[in-house]
Amino acid sequence: MKKIHFVATLILALPTMSNAQQSQPRVLLDTTQGPLILELDSTRAPRTAANFLAYVDDGSFNDMIVQRVVKNFVIQSGSLKSNGATIASKGAISSERGNGLSNTSGSIAMALSSTVSGQTNVNSATSAFYINTGNNSSNLDANFTVFGRVVYGLNTLTTLNNTAVFSGSDQPVVFPVVRRAVRVDGFPILDVHTGAWFDPNNSGRGFGLEISRASEGGPQPLMVVHWYDYSEGKQIWLVGAAAFQWGDSTVTVPLQITSGAQFGAAFAPDQVQNDAEWGSLTIRFSDCHHGEFSFQSRLGNGSYQLTRITEPTHIQCLDD
Repeated sequence: MKKIHFVATLILALPTMSNAQQSQPRVLLDTTQGPLILELDSTRAPRTAANFLAYVDDGSFNDMIVQRVVKNFVIQSGSLKSNGATIASKGAISSERGNGLSNTSGSIAMALSSTVSGQTNVNSATSAFYINTGNNSSNLDANFTVFGRVVYGLNTLTTLNNTAVFSGSDQPVVFPVVRRAVRVDGFPILDVHTGAWFDPNNSGRGFGLEISRASEGGPQPLMVVHWYDYSEGKQIWLVGAAAFQWGDSTVTVPLQITSGAQFGAAFAPDQVQNDAEWGSLTIRFSDCHHGEFSFQSRLGNGSYQLTRITEPTHIQCLDD
């Protein structure tokens, strides 16, 4: 991509997950600076969107660095892994510029890799792409194909835009990393959802969630749940775990209930009662800090709207 010096103000007035249309394919870029959710326009840029999804689907964009940051202009990725390996090209695609989409702040477009007779070769896009962090229509629309936009992660985009770079360079001092890129339908389950969750309408009810994996069990992620509550004036605990896939927006966890005994001096082990087939809990999130927890059990069904009260120290996510 030809380097163009242009300064603009980062515009944050972009659609949110709650009010954006969801008929187009969406992709999560789960970065070390927080999540970005992209919506691709497969109607006005079908070849370009399909090309991007091919790299997503085969894992090419997993463990990928953000290799270039020009503040209030663009952040660029899609060429290199964090170990220095080059992302294998699937071949150049034909340009879809002039499709009615523009290089405005928050839009995603393809970088170009070559010139012809000293002119930008508009048909040289392969894997590299950029996200606009300024309004660059007048500079970039003539040559570069826009094929989507950020629909969630404006605070992440701002953080990436402010990445420290070496003096006189657009190379980050510490490369942000896209840990994984996957298709999503709804708001995805993220590492950052690990933590304590509570019911604002009932201070005696809460959940501890852990996004983890089995020790020496490979990369398969697990949702581990600890639910504490009261029934008939006594404490009850429910625990369970279930596997899911990165990109999933819901997970259903079979739960075992433990009841009968009390903490403290009144604790009596022989009063503990376990029910391994009590029911299940289905969890879905609307963003990084709010979720719906619905249960189906022998005692009935119900749903709680919960808010988080703790989060991991090494992962951040600021809701838009």
